[in-house]
Amino acid sequence: MSRIFIALTPKPDFNEIISELKSEQKKFLIRNHIVNWGKDNQHHITINFIGLMEPEQKEEMFKYLKDRLVFKNLTIEINSLSYFPDENGQVLVANITLTPRLQKLFNLVEGIVARIGFGMALRTFKPHITLARFKDKRRPFSNIIELEGPIISTIDALDVYESSFKSGRTLHKLIKTYPLE
Repeated sequence: MSRIFIALTPKPDFNEIISELKSEQKKFLIRNHIVNWGKDNQHHITINFIGLMEPEQKEEMFKYLKDRLVFKNLTIEINSLSYFPDENGQVLVANITLTPRLQKLFNLVEGIVARIGFGMALRTFKPHITLARFKDKRRPFSNIIELEGPIISTIDALDVYESSFKSGRTLHKLIKTYPLE
């Protein structure tokens, strides 16, 4: 069985901008605070974290995604950085504006995942890109950078990843891509 999630992966130029945001934010790290920064090559916007799946379930999901995913390129907008899921969270994220088209894609994926026997999400969809995680409840940053304006890009594929743990780190392996035409 594999731990599976469905996500949107930034294009290389957008990914570079996200990496630059992290570099800027690192300047505000308070001395002696430990922060685990996300790898620059693993940025993504999770649409659905499914969890453990049998190979047969993955194949069924792949079929439904292929048959039902008729979606054009998706505009994505980073509107701010914040703690997640709220001010008491222990994750620093780049918040993504929840547009009607992004909500529609989320709903489509939710329906497909529910159809193969995985429950619908119990939480409201809050699209974001994880930048860093920390264990200490105290704020590790003296300040969170403010954006001068939204950072906009397009996403041209929906990706399915397998997640695993190795040497205390989470690794993501791309296993399937569905182009957004």
